[in-house]
Amino acid sequence: MLDVALRGAAAYVRQPVLVFGALASAALWTALGCVAARPLRAVAAAVAGALMAGDAVLYRYYRVPLDRQVVASALHHWSDVKPVLVGVLPLLLPLAIVSCALEYVWLSRLTPNRRMGMGALAVLALALAVVSPRDATADLRALDSFALVWPWPRGAAPTAAAASLPPVTSRRDTLPSVLFIVTESVRAASYCGESGGTCPRAPEVAALVPDRIALHQMRAVASYTSVSVSALLTGLSQEGPRADVLRAPTLFDYARAARAGDARMTVAYWSAQSASVFEGDARRSVDSWVTLETLLGHGVEDEDSVVDRGMDRMLAAYATREMRALRPPFFLLLHFAGTHAPYFVDEARAPFQPWQHTVTWAGLPSLERAYENAIFEQDHSIAASVAAFFEATAGTPSIVVFTSDHGEAFGEHGAIHHGQNLYDEQIHVPAWIASRNGGLTEDATRNLASHEDAFVTHLDLVPTVLDALGVLDAFPVLPYRARLRGQSLLSPPLPATSPIVLTNCTGMFPCPVNTWGLLQGDRVLEAQPWDADWNCVDLRNGEEHATGSLCSALREASRSVFPLLPSGAPNRY
Repeated sequence: MLDVALRGAAAYVRQPVLVFGALASAALWTALGCVAARPLRAVAAAVAGALMAGDAVLYRYYRVPLDRQVVASALHHWSDVKPVLVGVLPLLLPLAIVSCALEYVWLSRLTPNRRMGMGALAVLALALAVVSPRDATADLRALDSFALVWPWPRGAAPTAAAASLPPVTSRRDTLPSVLFIVTESVRAASYCGESGGTCPRAPEVAALVPDRIALHQMRAVASYTSVSVSALLTGLSQEGPRADVLRAPTLFDYARAARAGDARMTVAYWSAQSASVFEGDARRSVDSWVTLETLLGHGVEDEDSVVDRGMDRMLAAYATREMRALRPPFFLLLHFAGTHAPYFVDEARAPFQPWQHTVTWAGLPSLERAYENAIFEQDHSIAASVAAFFEATAGTPSIVVFTSDHGEAFGEHGAIHHGQNLYDEQIHVPAWIASRNGGLTEDATRNLASHEDAFVTHLDLVPTVLDALGVLDAFPVLPYRARLRGQSLLSPPLPATSPIVLTNCTGMFPCPVNTWGLLQGDRVLEAQPWDADWNCVDLRNGEEHATGSLCSALREASRSVFPLLPSGAPNRY
């Protein structure tokens, strides 16, 4: 009954094999109910109650049952999952106790029946021979996932070595310094990137960089930080094999290889995030490496435990102090974190009231105001860092690039936070670029401005930075440029020739919820595990289940990229 409620009765019509999954579930618990020994009945009741409670809590937030995919993702990201699990224990434990008690009362009333038990086991064996774990009911999928837990923890997968670039001569006489700012979970709807004017959530940056050029239609290609940051640094969509992505040069490698005469760039990554955000060993490609652990002076098992320390403030303080030692030209990526849940708020500087950190469906407006206060607080740290950059590069060419890794949901499409889907609230992000002292030529600035309202993606930022450094067309870069999916935003807009793959599920990042799709122009094709078909969305007006030639072309193109829908059904469009 629970499986029918979760999947919908129509799913059983489309996939008759699901009937065998329901039959297997009924047979399993019938067999356990026929066991005479009370201790075994108690164990069965405890398992059943715990599974039901766990599935209920998981489904509340992710709308998927506990299965191998969820467990694999949790084990891979245990440092992030553990604090979340601890946080839901006050809800999970009482629910599990009540469920276990009800299950035991039911089991204890059954009359032991060995013949019925043996018959149920035979039916169970027959049904399991027909149905796959993915088509089974939630209880069987959860039991199947236990196979992943032992042995645990497992060793990390081997890391592929990144490509080694030779020195690359720039067409520019002087390399510009680049400050690349990546913030966390900031969606376009909660920010403002317009040139000039006031900005209630980011007023200091707005005042400091009034001539920035906003990219109003910037989209991320994933809604998880690790996947999105990999795309931002490599310029590659993330559906390829893990080894291919890890071997691709990153912005760090390109910047380190760039040369103008004898001058080369110092490359630095300074971050308020944990080093675990990178799957590969990115520190090999930089001259200066600072992470959350560096700022604190010790390792951190749970990043949420240090949120109240104001890690963005610590990063900004480090950046403003140490940037003076970086001689231009240099490439610095600053990675902020305070706008990730549970959102760092300074109670003395919180203009959006009332707010709360507690995640509840009824309290979403107050939670969103906490998020807006976190953006407001982070703006102070970003502005201080940008001001320090302008001071450190005074009189020399400089460029600032700003964007967020992904967006954030507050109830839209039944989601809170991010990672559950690829709808606009989770992939439409703010972005802007500014330059000083000839960091961009007049032609480049004019071309960049022509993209203000064009539909662009994070994959366009790698070729844009390479173009700004004057190495995009250099011979050593050409083999890698052929793989880049984006275009330089310093050139006039070109029509999109092929769709861009969006996905939260990669060879490097085990995702708990299947979600993928395609993006081209102002249309995005998206689906989740509970969707029977693709949903084509018009990004200009938010219309869902849109039709038209571009939606049809995306559906047709999806067949060559995704043989299966996120639901596991064949992609037969």
